[in-house]
Amino acid sequence: MRSKIPSFIMIPSFLSIIIFMFYVFFISYNHISYLVHPITIFFFIITTILLYILESINNLIFRRKLRFISEKERKKIFEENEGNYFYRLYRFIFYDYKKISYDEVTKIDHGFDGIIELDNQLPMWWVHLFYLTIVFSAIYFFSYLLIDYSNPYKEYDIAYKNQLKNIEIFEKNTPQVTIENARFKESLINSGKVIFEENCATCHQSDGSGNIGPNLTDDYWINTKEKDLFKNIFYVIWNGSDNNPTMRAFGKSGEIKGNDIEKISSYVYFINQKYKKPLKSKVPQGMKMPEWSKI
Repeated sequence: MRSKIPSFIMIPSFLSIIIFMFYVFFISYNHISYLVHPITIFFFIITTILLYILESINNLIFRRKLRFISEKERKKIFEENEGNYFYRLYRFIFYDYKKISYDEVTKIDHGFDGIIELDNQLPMWWVHLFYLTIVFSAIYFFSYLLIDYSNPYKEYDIAYKNQLKNIEIFEKNTPQVTIENARFKESLINSGKVIFEENCATCHQSDGSGNIGPNLTDDYWINTKEKDLFKNIFYVIWNGSDNNPTMRAFGKSGEIKGNDIEKISSYVYFINQKYKKPLKSKVPQGMKMPEWSKI
């Protein structure tokens, strides 16, 4: 008959295992918030009460069994349960293994060097750690097989959907810029350059010097729809070019949002107005707009 483990150890241990299993299940289906749902909390409360009742019954059975064992065994159990439980646990993990005499230890004869190796018993902490890895691997294995736990494809799908949801919330709470309220902002130049390189550099080069598209750093413009240079840049990116269908309407089609067009426009306005121009650039196209030149 083994020694009794206290209730304040057993109940939290079982409850922790149950909570961990719930956590594994909910996180697998992206319902981690259900852990604090009133129904889940009520379930944990009922489970705790049931564990307490079961532990009380177990204590009663333990006391009843003590009556039917010998005085020697009963004395041994009382000695094992004396003192602080954590000290007894520490002693059990690190020291509590049978003392075996030299004659009882299995001896391994190497057979060629005359050395006899003793096959000593493994330390209890090593054995318990080994058992713990078995329990953990079993939980992980069945969780992976049955409920998509740690499935990289499932995790990617969940992360992707969460990202789309966050983008949708951000766009709903952050009004998109229109040509009426668009303004040049120095703080947007760097982020505008990144978006420009992703969407516009193929036709205009990353420095705006022009490729199959026109040079954006000179004073000549094919499309002049607005009186203000920055507004004109925004207009063309939003509505496209009437003179060249290759320059499509990024804003109207929804391909690029208004806030990002403001960033691109800030970058294009910056490279057009700065003094230092690219060493090599495409020949001018369109009409010269001296009023838009940098003073």
